[in-house]
Amino acid sequence: MANAQASPRKMPKLDATADTNGDSQDILEEIDAIQTQLDSLNDQASDEILKVEQKYNQMRKPHYNKRSALIGKIPDFWLNTFMNHPQIAALLDEADEEVLRYMTQLTVEETEDIRSGYKIIFEFKTNPFFENNQLVKEFTMSESGDMGTTETKINWKAGMALTEKNGDKGKGKVGGKRDRDDPPSFFSWFEDNSMGGDEVGEVIKDDIWANPMQYYLDLDEEEDLEDDPEDDPEDEEEGDEGGDDGAAGEEEEEE
Repeated sequence: MANAQASPRKMPKLDATADTNGDSQDILEEIDAIQTQLDSLNDQASDEILKVEQKYNQMRKPHYNKRSALIGKIPDFWLNTFMNHPQIAALLDEADEEVLRYMTQLTVEETEDIRSGYKIIFEFKTNPFFENNQLVKEFTMSESGDMGTTETKINWKAGMALTEKNGDKGKGKVGGKRDRDDPPSFFSWFEDNSMGGDEVGEVIKDDIWANPMQYYLDLDEEEDLEDDPEDDPEDEEEGDEGGDDGAAGEEEEEE
């Protein structure tokens, strides 16, 4: 979508007493004309970059589809991926983790023009928490540049709504809405369009969706390091101490 050609800016007139040679005004007007040309080139570059992004988005789709089909065969793939991402993990409580065990697919779809927004689609198998098989959170950029969101209404099963208080320890009524001061959770982020959703959404779109494997494998890599006896510094220290004791014993025998 081509942008309107940048219109020349009006240059303020300089105080004649401040410029005895009368050259500064002409120079500034030339600089402004050059800047207008640069702005026009920048607009053209943005349009060309957008066309390239649109082209490659289409080329990526079959690869995303193949990847999703394979990911669907791995139990708890998305749960582990979310738990290993520092920013998303900060949103997860134990109840969220239980629900995410039933998550089977994650998809991010950008709008055709890319600039106006995107949507994140979470797919779930039958679970004891809600009736939905698919939850969608859509991010839309307004003309003023503000990001707004719309969300699928979660049809929670009786007594299973994670975004409502449970009334424990006398705090609030059973089934009462969460307070703003309550710790954030994944599903409170999903349902609440005023919780800085654009930041979390950008993390999912640009980080997790772009390469989920790097976060899924993170836990396995840490476990491999922990289980490798060759890399245990304590074993090396004990070996060194044993060697020193043995050397000392040999010296005593020689004496």
